[in-house]
Amino acid sequence: MMGTNYIGAFALTKLLLPLLGSSPVSSKIVNVTSFTHRNVTDMQVDEGTVSGNRFFSSKQYPYAQVYEYSKLCLLLFTFELHRQLCLMEKSHHIFVTAADPGVVQTNIMQEVPASLSCLAYFALRHLRVLQSPECGASSIIDAALAPPGTSGVYFFGGKGRTLNPSALSRNSKLALQLWETTCNMLSQTGFGVEEKKM
Repeated sequence: MMGTNYIGAFALTKLLLPLLGSSPVSSKIVNVTSFTHRNVTDMQVDEGTVSGNRFFSSKQYPYAQVYEYSKLCLLLFTFELHRQLCLMEKSHHIFVTAADPGVVQTNIMQEVPASLSCLAYFALRHLRVLQSPECGASSIIDAALAPPGTSGVYFFGGKGRTLNPSALSRNSKLALQLWETTCNMLSQTGFGVEEKKM
C-alpha cells in the first residue's frame, strides 16, 4: 500500500521532473490524497515507515493505519515538492497540488468483513457524505483545471473548495526528512532515483 499510494507516485514524479521542466508549456502534478491523513498525529520517518515494513509487526495487517500513513506521506511529498520548485524558481512552470475526493463508494473496503463494510456504507449514506465515483472525481478535476499559478494547494470535495490539511502534513522539517529518506531508499534499488535534491 505504501508502494502504490506513495513510493510509486514519488518515483514517477522524480523521473518525469526533467521532462516537465524542459517542456515549453507549464505542467500540473495532482496527487490524490485522503482526509484520513488527519488520523496520523505523530510520525517517525525512517525506512521502516516509508517501506511499510514497520507495520508488519502486528499479527493482523493494519490496512487502515497504513492507508492513513501513505496518504500523509503523499501530502508531505506534495508540499515539499512545491517548496523545492519555489526555491529553484520553477514554481512558475510546474505546479503541484493535492486533491481529496472525500468519501467515495469504491472497493477500498473489500478487505473488511462484508457485514462491517455494509454497515459502514449504510451509515455514510444515512449521513449523506457518501459520494458516487463521478462526484468524487470533482476535486481531482478542480486541481487539474485550477488557474495557472495554483500550487501547494489542498482541494477537497469539489466545487473548487480548498482546505487546510493537518498541521503534521505542513511540517516542513518532516517533509524534507521524508524526501531524503525516500530518495536514499530508492537509490539502493535499481530504480535509479538517486538525487536527494532535484
